[in-house]
Amino acid sequence: MPRIDGLPLAFFVPLVAHALAGLTAGVTGAVAFSVPKGPARHHRWGKRYLWAYTVVFLTATILSVQRWSADAYLFGLAHLGYSLALAGYSARRFRHTSWLRRLLGDWWVIAHLSGMIASYVVLWTAFYVDNAHLFPGLNRLPTLTFWVAPTLIAVPFLVRSIARFAPKSAAVHDDAGDALEVGKRDVTTRTSS
Repeated sequence: MPRIDGLPLAFFVPLVAHALAGLTAGVTGAVAFSVPKGPARHHRWGKRYLWAYTVVFLTATILSVQRWSADAYLFGLAHLGYSLALAGYSARRFRHTSWLRRLLGDWWVIAHLSGMIASYVVLWTAFYVDNAHLFPGLNRLPTLTFWVAPTLIAVPFLVRSIARFAPKSAAVHDDAGDALEVGKRDVTTRTSS
């Protein structure tokens, strides 16, 4: 079997594709997060992020199967991250469908934000857990750092995004499509006789 840098070709080719897709997902995710939200640029960059993550997931699956005993956890992270990205993207993409309107109402934005940001966290967690030993300085830190740090860094971004974009009150829709107000209390005054 042909080898490149000591690795079988069947491992090397998916590894290169995985690295390029991971880099692309890292960049497109950051761009999607930073551009103004709306149907044009944010949506376009979000789609690119999802496509790159699709390649990350597929190549991570191929790589993990080849070295299952050492890399099974990477398959788990790839599956988790891709599931979160699909859920976040789907919340935005299908927000006008009747079943999602009944399920989430205007709160689809929370599902979108949480799914996309959490998938980005998983992407970086997997990268650091698997590769931190290659970086001088980082290789001296305990492994737990790389499992926890991406989440600790992302939580303020998630909280800020939810505070900024979540509806102040939301409506869920019944089977007939009629909006039902949720999140507001009905305060009535009593008069004594």
